[in-house]
Amino acid sequence: MTEQATAPDASTNFRGSTEDDWAALASALIQTRFSVAPRLLQAPGPTPAELQQMVEAAGTAPDHHDLRPWRLVCIADDQRDALSDLFEACLREREPQPRADHLARARAKAHHAPTLLLAILRHEPADEDVPAPERAATLGAAMMNLMLVAHAMGYGAMLSGGRSLRSPRFARAFGLAPGEQPLCFVSIGTPQEIQRRPRPSAHELLTQWQPASGRNADP
Repeated sequence: MTEQATAPDASTNFRGSTEDDWAALASALIQTRFSVAPRLLQAPGPTPAELQQMVEAAGTAPDHHDLRPWRLVCIADDQRDALSDLFEACLREREPQPRADHLARARAKAHHAPTLLLAILRHEPADEDVPAPERAATLGAAMMNLMLVAHAMGYGAMLSGGRSLRSPRFARAFGLAPGEQPLCFVSIGTPQEIQRRPRPSAHELLTQWQPASGRNADP
């Protein structure tokens, strides 16, 4: 992987002059990140130390009341066959006689990326000030941090879901506690290719509130 720049600490003045233009660096990192499909991620994946750095970055995401409403589970190489079996079992719940190509595709999902994590959303402890959507937003921000650090290290990454995640069988297989919900997989590896897609403009995403009319206007 490429050599990394030294990260700024909490005392860094981002609005002042620094040795490096951190704002430009951060913007470039974000703008050049694209999700890479798991089937396009190959070895090598991140080292244990690199993965730890990614997870620590995830832990800096905004977190109302510091509930830590998420956790990650790493599926090791020697557990991928068991995950394939689980995907097949979940598929057969939905399709008692699945087509051969559906079955092969379901089983193959467990073996694509060299590093595979399961992101779990935690609804406990209960807090009336932090509803489920806000907890999910925290998890999403955490995963974005993780993927940005992966991108900075030269890796590709992608979040992916699927109907298997909604199966009670799946939750039992991962030993999830009451109040825990499997939300998505995180695949990380070396990209074989990057499939870029158009980005929305700020004009498409930002409006100004006009309370008199109750409508939103373009900025």
